[in-house]
Amino acid sequence: MNLKLSKIYFFILLLSTACTNNSVVKIANKNQGKLKASVKLEKIDEKKFELDTCTAPKPEFTELFNTMNGKIYFTFLNNYNNSIYFYDYNSLTFEKKITWKKDGQEGILGLTGYHIKSLDSIYLFDKSKTEIILSNCKNIILNKISLRGSKNDLNWFLHYPQYYPQAVKPFIQTAHEIIFSGFFPGNIPESIISDFKFTARLDFNTNKVKFSNTYPKALYGNNYNWNEEFFKEVFSDLHPDGDKLVLSFPISHDLYLVNLNTGEYTKVYGGSNFAGAISSINKQPKKTSKDEVVLHAVRNDEYSAIKYDKFRKVYYRFLLKAIPQAPINTEWKEKPVAVIIMDENFRYLGETVIGKIKNWNWQDSFVTSEGLNIEYIEKNVSEKYLTLKIFTIKKI
Repeated sequence: MNLKLSKIYFFILLLSTACTNNSVVKIANKNQGKLKASVKLEKIDEKKFELDTCTAPKPEFTELFNTMNGKIYFTFLNNYNNSIYFYDYNSLTFEKKITWKKDGQEGILGLTGYHIKSLDSIYLFDKSKTEIILSNCKNIILNKISLRGSKNDLNWFLHYPQYYPQAVKPFIQTAHEIIFSGFFPGNIPESIISDFKFTARLDFNTNKVKFSNTYPKALYGNNYNWNEEFFKEVFSDLHPDGDKLVLSFPISHDLYLVNLNTGEYTKVYGGSNFAGAISSINKQPKKTSKDEVVLHAVRNDEYSAIKYDKFRKVYYRFLLKAIPQAPINTEWKEKPVAVIIMDENFRYLGETVIGKIKNWNWQDSFVTSEGLNIEYIEKNVSEKYLTLKIFTIKKI
């Protein structure tokens, strides 16, 4: 986004939040302290992928790619050289990389995520232009698809979502489309909350995009101050029946199931036994500093990724636990990370604290037949390896 558009963007967001009231909402956890655990997560193995000198741990985006002959690749994005690296997930060996130019007509300046449908159909997300680029493994650009309507619409961010791809917020592939969830970055104006749709759906056959799914007004309406994007990030996974998305909002103890055909929401409880009430900020957005927002996030519980494990028929929901009495200047990375376990009908089974954000790149998490893979950030070790710790379920 250039400087002129950035100024326009900031001005419109300022206007949209100017009338925000100072009232606070506290989203209570109706089952706090009432749930009983029967299982926990247990660490059973690790995988260490050796990196080259151009690559560091904590990649911005990773994805598993399963080939037609059953081979599994662990792939990740290297922003430094605009490449996707391919490692054999089982043998841990590096096999290849695909590199795209950053500059020129065929360049991709803001490559931040991707989905490998096949080596002939690689969908790349260019954040700088908010578009999907279809390429192949020979880095030939086949198509470009805008995710923000008309290029002349300077107010596109009031109508179309922005995106922050992660392994836990991937492109979701169905039989006929790619589903890609985004977010609204500032406080959502009351005038658009019923119309703003945060999920892009790209049809494989037509390469056309439609948008669906609005923020629940009960959570984000009434001009409450949920100032920053991490209160409004949308985490999703495909329901095993294939016709619904399971949505996890950071401020909700509940999960929302949305029917992909009708858009209808169904709410189910999906919270932690230990999470308390989650509060909005008791200040107008324009009067709230960045440090105050961070401290508020540190002192409140935040739900994040939801992942379905088809091998064990359970859901994992990540929780960034509150530090209620955190002193000023406490860093966000000091928050403990917990993983809530639910059965396929969203019944609570247990939860496990794995450590702090600074030691666990929870955004790089995915499920395999071996278990739940989470990237671990080793202390006092050179950046020679990307390390995955693997967890499975153990009865208590």
